[in-house]
Amino acid sequence: MAGNYNKQHDGANYYAIIKGEILLEEREDENKYLDNLKSLIEALLGPRKDGISSSQLRNIYSKVKTLKKPKELYLLRPKLAYIHGRPNSKGGMKKLIDYLDEQIKKVKNESELKQFQNFFESVIAYHKYLGGKD
Repeated sequence: MAGNYNKQHDGANYYAIIKGEILLEEREDENKYLDNLKSLIEALLGPRKDGISSSQLRNIYSKVKTLKKPKELYLLRPKLAYIHGRPNSKGGMKKLIDYLDEQIKKVKNESELKQFQNFFESVIAYHKYLGGKD
């Protein structure tokens, strides 16, 4: 899976702003982080959410939230690749999967796994908030 999310969205580079903060337990400004996270998710999913349903996201998250060790998270990468390669996967889903795949590569310990799980939960919440379909 290839993806480059160092792209501009409405003049702001949200990926660059939060890329180093996703796996941190503490951040300098949680509110700014969450605002940037919301903007990042909006940029990844696109204005129409490209047909990504809440149930598709929850199916992936249900696997993520049960993981106890970072090594287990790496087993999710082939599942993401499968979803990415399906003919009905559209642009927003592909971008999100690419982004998740990049973040999975960075998870090295249990604390970072927990932060990734929290991040993914935020993806689902903001997808719904931004008008994603059920």
